[in-house]
Order: sequence, then C-alpha cells, then structure tokens
Amino acid sequence: MYKFRFFFSCFLVHSFVIIPKWPHICAAPLIIANGGTSGLYPDQTAFAYQDALNTSSQPLALLCDLQLTKDNLGICRTGLNLTTSTFSYKYNVSSTYIVNGVPTHGYFSVDYMQADLLNPNFTTAVQPNLARSPLFDQDFPLLSPDTVGRVHLSSPTTFWLNVEYPSFFQQHPGKNSLASYLTDLLASPSSPAYLSATEVGILRLIGPTARRSRTSLILKVLDPNTVEQSTNTTYGTLLQNLMEIRTYASGILVPKNLIWPINDKTQYLQAHTNLVEDAHKAKLSVYAYDFANDQYPNSFNYSFDPIAEYLAYVGQADFSVDGVLTDFPSTASEAIRSEKTQQNSNKLVISHNGDSGDFPGCTMLAYTGAINGGSDYIDCPIQITSDGVPICREDANLIKSTDILTNHALWQTYYTSYAGFQNGSSGVFTFDVPWADISTLRARMYSPNPPEISRNTANDNVEGVLTLANFLQFANSNPGVGIYIDIQNAVYLRMAHSLDVVDAVINALKNANLTSGTDKVLIASEDSSVLLAFQQSLPFLQRVYHVPSNGNNPDIVTLPEIKTFAGFITIPAQLVDPTDDASKNPTYFLAAPTQVVKQAHDQNLTVLYYFAQNEFSSFAFDYRADPIMHINSLVMYYNVDGIITDFPATAYDFLHKNQCYKPTLSTTSPNYSMLTVVPGAFFPAPADATAPTLQVSEPPISFQVPGGPKLSPTAAKSDAAATKMSLTLFSTLSLTSLLLHELL
Repeated sequence: MYKFRFFFSCFLVHSFVIIPKWPHICAAPLIIANGGTSGLYPDQTAFAYQDALNTSSQPLALLCDLQLTKDNLGICRTGLNLTTSTFSYKYNVSSTYIVNGVPTHGYFSVDYMQADLLNPNFTTAVQPNLARSPLFDQDFPLLSPDTVGRVHLSSPTTFWLNVEYPSFFQQHPGKNSLASYLTDLLASPSSPAYLSATEVGILRLIGPTARRSRTSLILKVLDPNTVEQSTNTTYGTLLQNLMEIRTYASGILVPKNLIWPINDKTQYLQAHTNLVEDAHKAKLSVYAYDFANDQYPNSFNYSFDPIAEYLAYVGQADFSVDGVLTDFPSTASEAIRSEKTQQNSNKLVISHNGDSGDFPGCTMLAYTGAINGGSDYIDCPIQITSDGVPICREDANLIKSTDILTNHALWQTYYTSYAGFQNGSSGVFTFDVPWADISTLRARMYSPNPPEISRNTANDNVEGVLTLANFLQFANSNPGVGIYIDIQNAVYLRMAHSLDVVDAVINALKNANLTSGTDKVLIASEDSSVLLAFQQSLPFLQRVYHVPSNGNNPDIVTLPEIKTFAGFITIPAQLVDPTDDASKNPTYFLAAPTQVVKQAHDQNLTVLYYFAQNEFSSFAFDYRADPIMHINSLVMYYNVDGIITDFPATAYDFLHKNQCYKPTLSTTSPNYSMLTVVPGAFFPAPADATAPTLQVSEPPISFQVPGGPKLSPTAAKSDAAATKMSLTLFSTLSLTSLLLHELL
C-alpha cells in the first residue's frame, strides 16, 4: 500500500517541492483538492497539499483561494477575514470594508504585506472548521499562489486558482488590483490551469489573457437566490442562459445540491436536475463543490457513506460531472477508482442489529436490508422477557429503541433501576416485562452518536419486536445467510432474575432444526460458561467469545483459554485501534498500534472487529472521516477476519466490488491503491507508556447444562492458560522521524 512521503523543506522556506507520485491514469473526472486535504490539515498549507498528492489519484488539481496583500501580491487563504483561518499575535490593523454591499469589520490581507503574512513568525494557519481536529493549528506557514502554482512543473497535478471576492479585490489594495495581479500571474510559470471566480465581470476582463495562457475560466455559482455583483442579477437567472455563460467561461462550478437537491424535511434525495446535461449541451464543463466526508446533515440515501455520494455524481449512466471539489480528495479517489466488478474476499461481514444504520435495529426491515447488502451473517442480540421468551433487541433497556415512552401505563409500571446492571442505569428492562406487553411495542431507530448525528427515523413505529423464533424462521427462509446469536447478560439474568437464557436459546435452535455441523450458526457470548454449555449441548455449532468492552473482575480469561471453548473472538474497537488516552487532553487520533489481532491469530482464533459504523464521529481523525478507509485499514493493516457493522452494505461493497481493495495488488500496477492508515503516526505513545493487558472479566457463576454437569468459567483451563496474553502496544516513531525514515 502507498506510504506517506513528506518534504521537510516546507517548514524552512515559503515554498515546497512536489514530486509526482502517480501516473496520469484517467482523463476524468477531475479531483479538485480544496486547499489540499483540508479535512485533516489546515487548508492551503504544505502538508495539506502534499497529503492530497500522496493519497489521491490523477487527474488532480490543487485549489488556492486567492487573497491580495497590501503590496498587491497573493496568498492562499480561506475566508476574507484573516482570523477565520490564521493565527497571529501581531495583527495590529483592523478595518471595516464594504464587502458585497455589507460593512464588514476584521483583519484583512490587503492591510498587510505579503512578506509578513508568509512569515511563520508573524502568521500561521489554523483549521477553520471547528468540528475538525485543531492538532495542527499554528504548525504551518501560509503559502502564495506562485508556490502552489509550481506544482505542474514536476507533477501531472494541475493548479486551480479561485477568486471568491472579485469586486473587493478589484478595489483593494488599489484600483484594478485584481486584474493587474491576474494578468501577471497568467503570464508566469505559475499560471493556473483553471481559474474560477464568483463574478462575470472579472472573467470577461481577463478572458484574452487567459486564452493566451490556455487557462480555463470557470464561473463559480453561489446560491441561486444570491445576487451576482457585476451583473446585479441572481445566479439562478444566470444559469437560465448557459449559452451566454459559454461566451466568457468554459465551465461552471456549482453547489452539489443544484444537481441532486435534498428534501429538507425528509433528508432524501429528490430527482436530479438537468443542469449537467444542459450545460454539456452548451459545451460547458460542470464541476460540483461542497463535498466533505464530515458534512452533516446529508442525504440518508448515502447511508453516511461518502463513496456513495460521489458515485451519485460521477457514476450515473445518463450523466457525470467533470470534476468534484472536496476537502477529502483521497475519498473522491476511492470513489472514482471503484470499478464495480465482482471479486472474492474471505473477510466476513456480520450485521450489527441487522442493517441498523438505515433501519430500526432487529426488525425485518433491518434484516432484509442486511441480506440485500451482502451480509454473510445476520445477528440476533438475545434479551429475554420476564416470562422467559427470548427476543432480538439491541439492548435490555426498551427505552433505547422502542416507543415505550409513548405508552405511559407500561413505562410507569415497569420503570426501575438496578445497581448491579448497566452501571445502575434506569429504564424499562425486558426481563421485567412479559412478552404480552412487549409485543405491543413498536421499534424505533437508535442513533449511537446523538445529538451531533441522527439516523433516519422514517421507519419508526413500522414494525414490532421480534422473538428469536421469528428471527430463526426468517433466517431459515433465506438460504446462504448465516445466523449469529449474541447471548447477552446471561450471568446476571441467571443470578438476579432466575431466567435461563442459555436453555431458552438451545430450545429455540432445536425447534428450528439448527443444531448440526452443516448449519451456518455462530453462538456468541461474553461469558465463557455460556459457550462451554453450548460446547456440551450443541457441540457442532461454532462458538464466538465476545470480549467485553469493560469490567474489572480479577477472574481473567486469556487467549489460550478462549481457544479451548471458541474458534472465534470478537474484539471491541477500543482494543484494536484505540484513540489516545481520553484522560489526558485527547486528540482523538489513533494511539500506537496494538498486537491483539496478531496474538489472537497466533492462537488460531478467527478475529471479528466489533463494531464498525459509517458516521464520521465514530472513528479516529486518522481515517479522514472515511468509513471505507477505516475498513481498509482494519483488513489490510490489522488483518481482521471479519467486521461486525451497522452498515453491512458498505463493508460488503468495499470488500467484494471496490477495485481500490486489492490484497494482492502488485506494486507495479497502474491502478490506484488507497491509503492504509498507520496507527500512532499523529499521536505516538509516550516513552514511559505502560502496555495494557487483555483483562476479560467474568462473574464467578456456573450454568447447569441440560443433561450434563455444572461448568464454571475455569472448567477448561489448560497448561497454556497460565500465560497471560497481553495486548502490548508497539512503541512508535514520532511523526517527524517516521516520515524521515520514509524519505531515507
């Protein structure tokens, strides 16, 4: 897989060298890196641009937002007010200017000399998007368009200059400033291949010069209701006469929602407009902007998968845009290079509460979605009613994902709390409520990342709660799909409520004739005695040890022990790819790499990652808000054998259909090979860090196996069990030394 190659001269001078990394392997669509990889680094800095070069496919353009300085030179910066995307203790001139007819106060580039603004001792770049990491703030100097424009001298990558405020810069720092600057730039070696502007007047004015330099002029379209300053007409009106636009521009740069509008109430896509087709008929290229992996809200049609969104613009049979402007160019590359051809993968895709990212969990809709999405196994997380009926529900607390709060009589009757269960949380728990009452409830969508991100609630209250018998009947009617039974809270239920979940599940499997070695059934539990019970009672079914995500009981089960009663192990995300210590001013970047997957493989255990989500807030910043990059790193770097996920279609499509995932890809192949994230590169472990050990806690309780002896969690201890398997965290090089090592 491709590795980073940065160039450290960017820290020392106001220019940087760019070395071509990828052959020009496709003609279209163009990937326009909005200030480089601005979703990760402060935009329009050396690292942001270099990262875009290292992780993106060609054709690629690097975009610079032009601002003019007091000496009528240029800098690349976002936002007219410098405080939007820069930091300085030395800003000492604030002004009020009329910008598009509105008095605007702040610190403006036209009040400072270029040499000062490019001096890292005077000004540095910061991340303007507050939802993104501030880790790299104040680390990088600003750049000039001349510097970025030299990219094409040593690379197939092109330079795109954008002018967001033409009227303002045509008047400041002096009259005709912008036209004068652009005329000089277009005649220089740093001349951009593309020049976009939000106003017609400047495009007409520099047209003759642009033709001589073979620069493509692009009209950037703002909101259709916004007035374009030089013509005093709305952008919507301008778009009604595409042939007129063709007289001064070769293309248009438009908000993506002018191509695929979204219903504001439902967040579903509406029918696409004819803008792309009409523009192409007028011989105008069409480029779409506003693409960002961490954008919310967005259409539910995409299932929080940015690849799906890009493919709506570049993968349609009847139209395709000519380029996309994005904060995450690596993700656009994945989409554009994702040829849909079937390929084999031995990695398992297991649903988590069905297709619970798109539908209320543990419903027929969710399970049907999981099967249609390519799940190898569909799951039923077992809860049990007060009268002993096993049901499929993601949590014992019914408040979490049903409409019980709308049934005042029920929730007032059963609402309680237990000090020894779920950290003493309060709720209405399945084990307190009989099936007759639970069967009246309706399922609702559970969003694990509120209030920032909410999932689609369109199918709330459509279906009720499923029993395990219902689930098994449905699974049996879909040959080829496996069954994953996750037995939860068995010890607690046995001890505190005299409810035998194990016996209930065994009886349900027997009634469904799912007890032989030919049946594709996995039995999972966080308690070893449950699996030992199944080993005794239904020995032909495969067993999965579910490593708990917490617990402090000193009774530790080690990997060699686990192998004696299970062939699979699910390992939670925080043990596979943990972020840095949340107790020490967390950055939410990955910590140093772990060995847990390798250690499990050394015991011949099949490793399942638990669990993956598509929402960008659910994984570390290293993954660039890209669930596909997350999955790719799990299978390519950590080598997990399967993924338990809320969005099974995303995992299946990547593993089986996306040509960016090629485990045997030759290093000489011309195809794009996506980035595999190296954990710890941004947040290395401190030298005195103590390696944690795998501490799997279990209550000391035994089950009575039907027809057999009592079994305890320590019943199957072997000689190897004395060796405690630790999840040793590798020490890692600092980012600088890692990159220097790559250079050498």
